[in-house]
Amino acid sequence: DKESDVYKEVVYQLKMGLNGHPASDIHVWQVDNPQSNIAFDRRSQGMLTLDCWTDCGSLDANNQMDDVCRRGFLLPASGEGMSFMHGNIKLDDSVESFMDADTPESTSGKQQHFYIFSKVAIGRPYIIDSNTPRTKPEGYDSLYMSKKSLDRDDDGVISADEYEQAVGDGVEKYEHEYIVTDPSQALPQYVVRFAADLEPPEEEDLQDPLKIYDRHDFFDPQLYRPVSLRDKMIGSHSMGEAATHKLVSLQDAYDKCIKESKKVDPLITQKKHRIMEELNKIDNKMRDINLNFADVEEKLYNTLKENLATLKEEVNCKTKILLSTELEYRRQLEEIDNSEAWLDRQRDDMGQTGFLQAFKLHTGVRSKMCQQISAETSILDDLHANLAIEGGIRIISENGDPLLSETQRNGGGVFDPKNNNQGTTELRQQLFADASAGATTTTGNTKRNLVSSASADMLTKAHQVNNIENLSLKPPSSTPLSSVGGMTYAPPNFLATSDGKMMDNEAWTQSLQTSMGVGANGNMSNTSPAALSSPGIYTQNPPVSPSHQNLVPPSPVNVKASYQPARAMASVAAHYTQFSLSQLAERKQRQLTRVPSDQAIFRGSAIVGPADAKKLYYSIPFINTLPSTNLVYSTRMHDRNIKALEKTMLNVMSPSMVIVRSGEYVFGGYATDQWKFDGSRGGNPKGFIFSITLDCKIPYHGRQKDSQSGILGGSTGRKHDAMWSGPDFMSFGIKDLCLRGDFRMCSSELEHSYSIGMGMGSTEAKSFLAGSSIFVADEIEVW
Repeated sequence: DKESDVYKEVVYQLKMGLNGHPASDIHVWQVDNPQSNIAFDRRSQGMLTLDCWTDCGSLDANNQMDDVCRRGFLLPASGEGMSFMHGNIKLDDSVESFMDADTPESTSGKQQHFYIFSKVAIGRPYIIDSNTPRTKPEGYDSLYMSKKSLDRDDDGVISADEYEQAVGDGVEKYEHEYIVTDPSQALPQYVVRFAADLEPPEEEDLQDPLKIYDRHDFFDPQLYRPVSLRDKMIGSHSMGEAATHKLVSLQDAYDKCIKESKKVDPLITQKKHRIMEELNKIDNKMRDINLNFADVEEKLYNTLKENLATLKEEVNCKTKILLSTELEYRRQLEEIDNSEAWLDRQRDDMGQTGFLQAFKLHTGVRSKMCQQISAETSILDDLHANLAIEGGIRIISENGDPLLSETQRNGGGVFDPKNNNQGTTELRQQLFADASAGATTTTGNTKRNLVSSASADMLTKAHQVNNIENLSLKPPSSTPLSSVGGMTYAPPNFLATSDGKMMDNEAWTQSLQTSMGVGANGNMSNTSPAALSSPGIYTQNPPVSPSHQNLVPPSPVNVKASYQPARAMASVAAHYTQFSLSQLAERKQRQLTRVPSDQAIFRGSAIVGPADAKKLYYSIPFINTLPSTNLVYSTRMHDRNIKALEKTMLNVMSPSMVIVRSGEYVFGGYATDQWKFDGSRGGNPKGFIFSITLDCKIPYHGRQKDSQSGILGGSTGRKHDAMWSGPDFMSFGIKDLCLRGDFRMCSSELEHSYSIGMGMGSTEAKSFLAGSSIFVADEIEVW
């Protein structure tokens, strides 16, 4: 019955699923199977249940529409389960029509669709992707099929980027696929047939005098339905109880409904608040897990280093024994060769009588050499390659619970040392490859190398870089040194004074405070009146239009600058290796089939070298089309202030990369939208902040809000705090990275809009980018 509430509810669900795609000739048949209803109610008790749409054209031979209505869904015998789609409906125009011969003419030429509307109890879903076996771990009720590969680079670890990619695409692509392996978790409720229109139907012209009686000019609040003049005269409201209902104007009812629909629903607000609290808990839990991972990893490495030291010491002892033995044997060979060479010389130089006497003496020398007793043989017999590992290392839970990875592994994914000869460094990998390739041989008096030329090159390279005498203290360079045995080696950087001497931490802090006009107590210094009068020092905020009042980040003047050198912050960054900028760039580079030209990769940058430029380039979010980079603003070519930067950015509509150097730190951010300098906020989750010095890419999460969040950034769509700018500032996030005035009073405090899991308000969050919460930007480039 098209007038029934059930029909209207199903049609409303259909139209919401079609997401605006026009449909007509909608028919709904109810599926009523008492046995299936009882089984579903028992199985789904206490479980999360979702409405799902199933295209009848996609069903296999075991699930024909009539069979599903009669006995429910029949799942494959393989145990892989059956997929159900929740959310928006993807129409498949290739599906053949199911229409009968008596199809109304009004639907001719339109694509007909049959869908089954079901309730599916998903309970607690476990995420998988297309490359993962459809196996449900213990404790889970269903499987959730990720739309994107969870481990795109096949390195066995879900990185921060891969985690963010798997989170979702928003309302525009609200499509979620679940897989259930128990048929009692899916209950078919309705069969829906509709025609998919290419264009919305034309509205009926009710201004025609002949149709004025059918026009809905009134509304019945009690029955909540429109009423026409015909209904009042001879229809539903002409007699009976409905005739006594007080009708209102349809326009008045519509205006009231519009007003009510715009009100904030307290229940929805409360629900969203609870969800955000849970998301914050996830952030905190992720931070705890990362810290725990770093702690256990460090203990593993310490244990490894301790045992490696013992191993190296023992091998070194055996190597010295072998070397001593070999030197003794070679000395004996040299003794024999030397004596025989002397005999040859005497044979040529001496006469008959003299040589007869000399040969007799040489015979005694030979006898003496042959009678020499050597202990080397017994030493070699007692020296064995007998080192082994006693016991083992096993990761456990402190409370004794089984590991989640063991309960979810289902017999797969176990590490096999026989089939995994990957070393922890490139050097060890090469040595293992050499050991697997063949054995060392000795030909005559020539002994072949124990390792290949590739390993020898790595050993030489590692020796050269590790030799401290070969390293000189130089000003900070954006180009890192070569890797040592596959692991990046970065020597400590120091800042030089005008006379070439290196500054320590205290001297640099004082220099920073002096350059910003800030005294040792964190307040404005009284010794620099010129600095106090400078507009870039922010003795008072610059003029701001009334519409932008209170829309600038708080001034950091009264914040004490406690400088943390890069070598100290490197130990902090070591706990967040999953956000490594270089590793993410390497993965992106491996995925690409095309190589960009050198001109496209921040060519001519005065801040980053070629190697760091490639890291930044491959961190830009793109898939196939290779972007090109062009320098828009540089403090070396333009005035040092936000106003000059704003002028150069007026016509830049594309994403931009901001690169900053402050002392020994190089960092910046990637903005996805145009900088407007009008106080508005914008951007999207693809934006990020980076640190070249600490090799870290800091993603946007946007879960921390302030009083201006959600009201700026445009009139439609979701609001983000990824970027915002005003007349005299530009900022990544709420206060994560802010450039001000003449760049002498910039600030940074992570974990507001961009996060890697550090504590909010912590020294690490404030000092991670530039060494302190306030800093001077020595150089800035915008690309």
